[in-house]
Formats: sequence, C-alpha cells, structure tokens
Amino acid sequence: NGYAFASSGQLIIWTLIPLLGTAAIFAFERETGTLQRLLTTATRKSTYLSGVVTGQLGMGLVQMAILVGFGALAFKINWGDKPAALAVVLVAFGLAAVAMGVMLGTLVRSSRQASGVSIMLGMTLGLLGGCMWPLEFFPPAVQRIVHLVPTTWAMEALTDISMRGAGLPQVMPNIAVLLGFAALFFVLGVWRFRYE
Repeated sequence: NGYAFASSGQLIIWTLIPLLGTAAIFAFERETGTLQRLLTTATRKSTYLSGVVTGQLGMGLVQMAILVGFGALAFKINWGDKPAALAVVLVAFGLAAVAMGVMLGTLVRSSRQASGVSIMLGMTLGLLGGCMWPLEFFPPAVQRIVHLVPTTWAMEALTDISMRGAGLPQVMPNIAVLLGFAALFFVLGVWRFRYE
C-alpha cells in the first residue's frame, strides 16, 4: 500500500525534525544566559534536562497521534490491528529522536545553527532510513549500513505493523534497538552537557 508506506515515512521525517530541534532550545538558552542563571538556583542538571525532554517528547507524541489519525481518516490508512504495537514503536522512536536532539544540543554553537542542522539531519536520516523510498531499492551493502541509523528501525517497524499485520512480538527487536539508540544518545548528551 503506497499510501501506508508514504504516511509512515512522512510521520518519521516530520516528527524527527522537530524533536531534533531540542538542540535549538539548549543553544538558545545558552545564548541568552538562561542556563548560566540556572546555576544560581537549586535546579539540578537532571531536573532541567528531564523537563526539556519530557516536554519535547510530549509534543512529539501528540504530533504523531495527529498524523496517525489524519492518515486514517483522510487517506484511509490502515495502521494495522495492533494499536499497542504501533504506540510502543512511536514512543520508542520519539525517545530516540529527542535523545538525539539532546546530544545535538551539546554540539551546536547557536540556535540558528541548531535549526539548520536539525532539518538537514532529519532529511538525511529519513532518506537513509527508507522513509522516501523502500530500502529494497538500495544496494545490498547500503541496506546493511543504514541499520546504523534509528530511522531505518522505526520505518521497518511501522511498515511491518501497517502493511504486514505485525504485532508487538514481531517488532520487539526494532523497539529494543530504538531504545538502545535513545540510551546511547541521552548518555552522550548528558555527559557533554554544559551550562555555557
């Protein structure tokens, strides 16, 4: 189903870009001195980071729910008959994406740079992850290499659920890898996080 494939790919790309934009929040607050002022309060780094991550993840999940609902109502997309599997995949992907945004926020120098890098990285990861056309069109060597990015695992899980009727047990390997990406990116982001 071309509509199901395209909807899955568009959902991943257009949710990934804003979640990578978490980096712009950190950059903006560094530019304006907000992060430095937090040093004068009792706010712990973990409290600040969890607040930003929770807020961004919440917005991402709402956006994904809207895209799934709109696809089902407007385009009659069949998202499968296993809503629990779909929900867990979307949450795992959201965690991986926002954690990547946290890590990216420690690498960029300005909010403008963060916005540009988020768009470029989101589109590139979408392309490599098979969100724009099926991975079967890629050479076999590339098909193996692209499993180093989280979008590939998310796209495979969504297409398995919507087009092949997969349930939670079948997509658990994808979910585990996405959660692994989330843990890795978040640990790197927290390790590199600085207030200035």
